[in-house]
Amino acid sequence: MKKAILTTFLVAGTATILSAQQISEAQKAYIVSKFCTEVKYNFVHYNKLTFDWDSLCVAELPKLTATKTDYEFVQALQRLCVQLHDGHTQIYSGNFGSEDEWVRPLPFETKLVVNRVFVTNVYNSKFVEQGLVRGCEILEIDDEKVLDYADNHIRPYISYSTLQWQRMSSCRTFALTKDKGNKVTKIKFRTPDGKITELKSARTIDWDLDKEDRIFDYKVLGNNVGYLVINTFMGNNYKAQFDSVYKKIRTTEALIIDLRDNTGGNSSYADYIVRHLINRPVRLGSWSTPMYIAAHASWNYAPEFYTTAGSTLNPITSTTVYKNPVVVLVNGATFSSAENFCVNFRAAKRGVIIGTSTGGSTGNPIQIKLSSDISCIICTKNELAADGSEFIGIGIKPDIEVEETADIFLKNQDVVIEQALKQIKNERQNSNKIEASHNN
Repeated sequence: MKKAILTTFLVAGTATILSAQQISEAQKAYIVSKFCTEVKYNFVHYNKLTFDWDSLCVAELPKLTATKTDYEFVQALQRLCVQLHDGHTQIYSGNFGSEDEWVRPLPFETKLVVNRVFVTNVYNSKFVEQGLVRGCEILEIDDEKVLDYADNHIRPYISYSTLQWQRMSSCRTFALTKDKGNKVTKIKFRTPDGKITELKSARTIDWDLDKEDRIFDYKVLGNNVGYLVINTFMGNNYKAQFDSVYKKIRTTEALIIDLRDNTGGNSSYADYIVRHLINRPVRLGSWSTPMYIAAHASWNYAPEFYTTAGSTLNPITSTTVYKNPVVVLVNGATFSSAENFCVNFRAAKRGVIIGTSTGGSTGNPIQIKLSSDISCIICTKNELAADGSEFIGIGIKPDIEVEETADIFLKNQDVVIEQALKQIKNERQNSNKIEASHNN
């Protein structure tokens, strides 16, 4: 995704917001009609739909206009949007009702690992006192098994291009616990030492522990292998922050770049980092976008697209290019511009990608206001890999497939990193053998 769009998505929540009705049936009909029309003109994958979009919109219109509250209307509109099966086409809105009813998450983040959900960060001291810390496993929410809860209350509202993204995103960061603020929710969890306990809380609870948003995390592993976690491709002074880290990276003998759970941002930042890893120009994949010419439509022309060949990514010139072995780590929550990074990294034939298939969605969405409180983004750009292959709706398949295990939290062991270290060791050994043969 070329342009970073900062939005808060209403992708979760099951309780009805008890707010006064503000959007009339006529206004709802207009909003639905506008969204459906904008999809026809802007959605780059419209010609690939396996159903008639107009018929679906007409069939769903009575249900949408009959919703009892504004919040229910937004949820119904989200369910309609999900039928497009595109991760970069979404409905979002402001809040409805009184402030204590505004939709928000509980103050902790989670992550799905295989079929288990673990806590990654906690932002309330009372929760910590009750035993909720990083590494706790969420077992139930409001007496439903956690994955059943995600299936029933979260996933129906999540726009997705692939099943791996739908599964991962329903349980990642704050998505799992979003609901109206004054609703009291019961969380059943298992602590790292095996104790099963519960806590109850409304979402209006204070966030009294700092939430630190870091773009990069960096350290050096054994044998002088750099380990760079890129958490996002968004942020202030992005390039300057990378430049600072890169000074340390240059002194290492190999590099692991971890893009797991990186949901993207601005692809120019991804390109900037890749440029530090290549020593020759790299031809990138082509892209296309819908093109509408009224006269052609009057002559019943087939849908037309503006298509352009991929640009060229050139090595960085302001500093020394990193030439040592590089491995990239991915998973189902590697998304958008993080996938653009992987596509370009693979085009450069710079190293192997290890993990599981990525989220399979990018596309520079257009942002459209449907009403004063409701907006949408619609994917406008289809991109291909440099070799002409598709990855949108599929995901980028790793060169070496390794699935994360619960040991990341239970034993502080990461099988994906371990595989990356093995790969680097093998590359070094092969390089030494080639060098020895040349010397002989």
